[in-house]
Amino acid sequence: MRVRFAALARGSQPAVVKLASYGSGIRAAAMVSYASRSGELPVENERGERILGKTALSELRAEWEHLFDHRAASRDVGLFEVKISMSSPLSADDRYEFAREVLRAGFGKRRFVLAVQQKNTGELEVRGVAVLRDPSGERLTADERAAAIVQERVVNSHVAREAEVRLRFSGYGNGVEFATARIRKLVERVQQGGVRDETGRIIGDFEEAGDLVQKEWRREMHSRKGRDVMHLVVSARAGTDLTAFQAAVRDFLGEQFGGHRYVFALHAPADDPKEVRQGGRRPHVHAHAIVTMRSDTGERVVTSPRVFRQWRALIAQKSKERGIDMEMTDRREFCNPPAYAQSQVMPVSYAGRTEHKGTSSAAQARYDGKRANRHFVSRSERSVGYALAAVQVWEEIKHSDPNKAVVEFATAQMDRLQAAFRESQIDIGKLKSSVSRTNLEANMVELARLVGAGGPPVRAMTRQEFVTYENRFEEVLATVESSVKPAERAYFDEIAAAAREVINIRREYLKLMERERDADTRQRESAVQEKALTWPVALQSRETRERNETVVRVGRYESDPEDFAGSPASTGLFPPGLPDRASSSAAIGAERGVLNPRVDRISGSVLNGYVESGPEAAPDARQERPRRGREGAKATEVRPPQQQAPRLQELEREVEERRNGRHGRER
Repeated sequence: MRVRFAALARGSQPAVVKLASYGSGIRAAAMVSYASRSGELPVENERGERILGKTALSELRAEWEHLFDHRAASRDVGLFEVKISMSSPLSADDRYEFAREVLRAGFGKRRFVLAVQQKNTGELEVRGVAVLRDPSGERLTADERAAAIVQERVVNSHVAREAEVRLRFSGYGNGVEFATARIRKLVERVQQGGVRDETGRIIGDFEEAGDLVQKEWRREMHSRKGRDVMHLVVSARAGTDLTAFQAAVRDFLGEQFGGHRYVFALHAPADDPKEVRQGGRRPHVHAHAIVTMRSDTGERVVTSPRVFRQWRALIAQKSKERGIDMEMTDRREFCNPPAYAQSQVMPVSYAGRTEHKGTSSAAQARYDGKRANRHFVSRSERSVGYALAAVQVWEEIKHSDPNKAVVEFATAQMDRLQAAFRESQIDIGKLKSSVSRTNLEANMVELARLVGAGGPPVRAMTRQEFVTYENRFEEVLATVESSVKPAERAYFDEIAAAAREVINIRREYLKLMERERDADTRQRESAVQEKALTWPVALQSRETRERNETVVRVGRYESDPEDFAGSPASTGLFPPGLPDRASSSAAIGAERGVLNPRVDRISGSVLNGYVESGPEAAPDARQERPRRGREGAKATEVRPPQQQAPRLQELEREVEERRNGRHGRER
């Protein structure tokens, strides 16, 4: 808390992340269109791809379709038509009164508006809009079954003795917008004063129709819609670096909503195509993000005040990494009033800062308090304790920081918090000691967790994680220090010194682990390089061994063909491909620096003698063979293998004949 407060006093901006609304899968395309200004601004998706234009944006919904639950929206209002046949005509006021009696008999305590027209003598036609949910929670479905239920209730009432009633529903809809539009359409169709509510009050114009729905019907409708996507707004002060802020938003969304599908667009005054009078070109820079509530793995986004606080802390962290001074804040630290919900206000002007009007007296009071930034403090023990801790930290900053501007900022915040306590009639003196002691004990537990034996394992930490851990330790230690009494100062200093020694030891251990990991990495890289160098040598050794085995077989045949013919080595005297390998052996040896004289002799003599000239030329070829140890050989022409095959077969036949003759002499 102290670190954040000091940064705010020096001019850091507060982190702002707002959950603007939810939407069903059907609304996803409209929400993306709003963020992209109908395709005029590029949006960026979770893969970092930039998408521009309506056509490309229209394909997003198909990509996200498998993540939507498609939960049906609630049926909030129904459109009805009633025909009433009476034995005698009624005056205008009596017609409305009798029609209201009929509808109250069928709808019970539900809210509705109606317009009555007389068709023929004694015949009335009633059209209107009704809230489908009653105060007890029963919700009509505005279909044939619901019409039968309402019809039966009318028949069983006293009005059935005076007239014949036939009722049906012609449609239904969801939400305030639908209800407002239908009532205004009814007002437009009938003459002045022709639309009235269930109490007989006249709904004479569009404004009265809107007020009726916004201020009275809204809370009774209990409207709900599918939550397949959510609309987030991340804001920064005017003058914030656009590139850095966009990168911070990208990092925030990527870390917080990994696995989810989303797009976001940056809105800046200079690039916003929307006019000011339409709500565009706001003076501050902000980003709109549309995020799927369900991820590819099936996990859903959970929203709560604790989660929102986490979001603000994360965007502040990512902004600081991009060079933007930003801190997470809590409204209890400044006694700021609570925010108003979108359902509590409706916009009335976009000139400059958007102006709203409350949909009820309570909503208007909440809106006025937020716009005026009035003091507000919750009376819950937890909130009061948090605010008291904030007062103590501001007081410590006031007395310890030499910067005059910081001191003035801290003093102003202290005065604001104390004024809020006075206005709320909270006895600070009574709560201060107990809350201070409670906070001290909680912080001591947190401090023990950070530096105790069961603390976070340093072995599994990265450098960045250790920095975060160290910052958290300093923050908790500073909070504990602010709660220490003067008499306990020496004891605290001893504890703080011991705790910092533990942190220093863990820092050194982290450095040792990093050196060991670096050494292991270098050793593995060296082994890989050594293997890469020895692999060609191994291949060379294998090829050399094969050539030498061939040389041995050929040499034995040259020295004593008859004796070699009966040995196992005679099988495969000239293996497939031998002429090709022999003819290229000199070139291979020259390239690798390992010239095999024996193979060279085969290339220069054996192939010449046995392949080209036949067995008669073999003795001459042997006489012309170079001596062992000579480097190089006379260039010879080697025929292709398909031309050598007949001669090889002839040699095999000669060997077989000699072997048969030898065996005959032995017998």
